[in-house]
Order: sequence, then structure tokens, then C-alpha cells
Amino acid sequence: MSKKKIAIIGGGVAGLAAGIYGQRAGYETTIYEKNSVLGGSLSGWYRNGYAIDNCLHWLTGTEEDTPTNLMWRELGVLKDDTKIVKRPYLISSETDGVRVTLWRDTERTRKEMLEISPEDATEINLFIDCVNVASDITANLSHVMKIAKTVSEAETVLSHFGFARRAVMYAGLDIEHWAAKFKSEAIRNLLLDFSAKEYESYWLIVVYSFFASGNADIIDGGSIKIADSLVNTYLEEGGKVETNMPVRKIVIKKRRIPKIEKKAKIKTKYAEKILFSNGEETTADYIICACDIKYVFLKLIKKKKHASKIIKNVFGRHEKDYPMYSAYQVAFGVDGLFEEIDDSLGFSCAPIEVGMQQIDRIYLKNYRAYGDYIAPEGKTVVQCMIIQYEKDFKFWKKLYKSDESRYKQVKMNTANAILTEIVKKYPQYEGKIEVLDTWTPYTYARRNNDTNGAYMRFITTAFSRKANMSSEIKGIDNVFLASHCLKYPGGLPMAAVSGKGVIDIIKEKEKPLIPFVGDIPIVGGITEKISNVIDKKA
Repeated sequence: MSKKKIAIIGGGVAGLAAGIYGQRAGYETTIYEKNSVLGGSLSGWYRNGYAIDNCLHWLTGTEEDTPTNLMWRELGVLKDDTKIVKRPYLISSETDGVRVTLWRDTERTRKEMLEISPEDATEINLFIDCVNVASDITANLSHVMKIAKTVSEAETVLSHFGFARRAVMYAGLDIEHWAAKFKSEAIRNLLLDFSAKEYESYWLIVVYSFFASGNADIIDGGSIKIADSLVNTYLEEGGKVETNMPVRKIVIKKRRIPKIEKKAKIKTKYAEKILFSNGEETTADYIICACDIKYVFLKLIKKKKHASKIIKNVFGRHEKDYPMYSAYQVAFGVDGLFEEIDDSLGFSCAPIEVGMQQIDRIYLKNYRAYGDYIAPEGKTVVQCMIIQYEKDFKFWKKLYKSDESRYKQVKMNTANAILTEIVKKYPQYEGKIEVLDTWTPYTYARRNNDTNGAYMRFITTAFSRKANMSSEIKGIDNVFLASHCLKYPGGLPMAAVSGKGVIDIIKEKEKPLIPFVGDIPIVGGITEKISNVIDKKA
């Protein structure tokens, strides 16, 4: 028998993982990517001899023997000779000359924070204690996942309760309100520099615990290396790739199943074919939409009724209950190593207009540690990322649609304003920094069809549900979703997990529940429906 075919729409991490596991499961897979290269948001590119990394700030799964580490090894991202770059700290922030840092050594962080602000001792100790307990759990994750049979394993499992007891103090608390608990402005700014202020507070605790335990480092080569590794693994498994193939529509048809009895009516729908923007079309036994979820229902299927209730809630009420964010970013080429910032630093600046908001702090990251490929010898790349929301996305979209040249000019004006503030703080680099590239929330929308340019999963706030979504699409038998947005907390690991998970679902559907009804072989979800009819008749 010929292999069943799977068409995968989107060549990001979710699509590539689905392709790799699909090939290994015995299917014939083809990835259809709208751009000229694969990788999706996990991307990087070159400008004037410098490399720009669009994605990687840390990679969860760099600690040996953790489940995520094993998955990255299966996907060819991590190998025995892969160089892991261990950064000295997660984030650093400066306010009026006072610098606060989340060091890999959490006790060093505690000591420095207490010296900076002894009046915040209660909050500081609670924070670091919580991170330490979570770090112990991460460091012993392979034991935690087992049934506790020994005293040592039992103690490790019990540490979960220690984390829960401390973490409950942060329940219902977002980063903005958590920061307000500290009297020290320097510590407040550190927390706010980390990410969008709407995030639940223990999100930072979890990330810091992963970093402290060695499970959130980076690999030499950054996003470009990871994307290349995934593509190479997929091609080595025999997968096929069609680039520059944006999909226009998935044609959905009713599937008619012969009646088992007069009163039995079994109705289902399936994807008959895929239509591409260039006029071509293709068919497949299964279709995996590894792209923006809202785009799938609005543009590809064009029927909202197939979206689950939770998907409708998330993408219908996202601005209020499930906020999404993107970023304005600018990359600078530096004639020098910029050793003044060996990893990253947030600092105050004069007010700058970015989209529809005004900022007074800059978060700058030095990418030299990512490998020699980043820049010519003696040079480096530093990048600045400014969080942008839905109103900012609309600003950039309207500007691009109305006057593209003006859009480009505003992007560059913003970059130059940021550059002015960098040189003001580090005058020794005047004349030694050039703008390499700028990109906005609308860049992500144009490139990847991301809703509001949101390259990350929607924000799980202190009061919203985690909103986990299924890969299966209501009412359509052979179309599925694969995306980092499906499961909390999102990010690269969950994108890969969703790709693997959807192949598991397809494999399960392939298992016959009953061998035959009449002369017709029946499998998967259809079999279950027919079995129910037979059971009722019996």
C-alpha cells in the first residue's frame, strides 16, 4: 500500500517537528511554506556581514536528561558535540547608577538585592526561596517524574509542596503589581524590564529557576543554527519542502458514509484539497495547519463555526482577557565588542515615541556570546526590543498601508532616537554604531500571518485561564492544528511538542476500532461514530 500523505502548512518549529515525527511514523509529508526559507519566528538573517537573531533569548531544555532536552535531541537540535553557551546572568537592570542582576548564582542575587534594599528583605527572600525550590525540582526532574520509591526521591517530590506553598503568594499577581510591592525603584525596574507587565508574576520565577538550574541556556549559533538543524533533520528523514507557496484556501467538503441502517445518518466533513495563491492545488490524506490559529479559521477554512469555544474566547476577547503582544526591534552593528554590556541591560532614556506609546527605558542585548558568526572579528551586534500591543500594531499597519515610504522612515527615525540614547550613555561608541535593520509588529503579520504581529503565545495573566487548546478541529476529520499557542506556556518547546502531538493523534485515528462494516474498512473518528450506532442498535 502507498504511504498516507500529510500536507503541512507552515515551516516553523511546529511544522518541522510534525514533519520529522510524521516521516518517522511512516507518512509521506510535504511542508508548504509561504516564505523563501523555513523557520517561522525562529529565524535570523544577515545584514552587511552581521547576523541578526530574531528569536532566541534562552532555550528551555539545555539541561541533560530533562524531557525537553531529550526531545531536542530527537529533533537533531542538540547533539553530543553541541556547544552550550552558559550566560552569567538572566537579566540586568540599571536605575540611577544602581544595577540589579538576576545572576545564575541565586544566592549572589539575594545578597546583592539585600544590600541594595534591606527594607525589601521579606519580598526578596520570598522571591529567591521560591526560585531555589523550583530550581531543585528542575535539576531533579527525571526523579520527580518517577513514582517515589526511595527516601531521596520522596524528598524531591515533596519539594513540589514547598514550591506550591511559596508560589501561592504570587497567585493573582501580575508583574506590574508584584513590582509595586518593592520599595526599591531599581528592583521594580528589573522586574518590569523582563517582559510584558501583564504576565503572571510566577512566570519570571519559573524562567529564572530554569536558568539557574542550567535548563535555559543558549546554543552556539542561536536561532539560525536551531532552524538549520530542524530543516536538516527533516530532509534527512525524507521530508519534502515547497517554499514560496502561500496557501489561499482549504476546500472543505461533506463526506458521505453509507448507511448502516435506515435511521442512521453519519455526517462528517473533510478537506478535499489545498488551493495555493499561485493557482496550483494539491491533495493529502491529512492536513496540519502549523500557522497562526486565527488565520486558519478566518482565511484558510473560512468558517468560524469549526473553531472551539476556547479558540473563539481567546481570539475574540484577546485584547481584554488574553492580551497579545509583539515588538518593535532594531539591530545595530558595532565596531567594537561592547564589553560594557556583556549580555543585556535595561536602562533609563529620554522619552521616545514607539508606535502608539512613549517609552523611557531601553533594554539592550549584546549577541556576541552567540558565536563568532554573529559579526566580523572585533565587532558585535546589539539589539533593542520594545514591547508593542494591539494599538501599536494597528498604528504600524495603517502607516504601512497608507504610505510605505513613510512607514520605513518612521521605523528609521525610531531606530535613530534609540541610537542617540545609547551613544548618550556610552559616548565612546559615537560614530561606531550603525543601524542594520528594523522590524515592527506588522513585519511579523506580513511574514508569518501572525495575529496583531504576536510572535508569542497570548499573555496568560494573573486572572485569565491558561486556555489550552486541542489540535483537532471541530467537525473536520482530517485537518489539525500545530502551534506554540495551543498549550501553556508556549514558546519553542511547546511548538515542537504540538508538532509531535498532532502526529500521535493521526496515528491513533489510523488504528481500526472495528475492522469492517459491510465491505467498507472503517478507521479513526468515523469508526467511533459508527460503533455508537451499532451499540445503540444492539
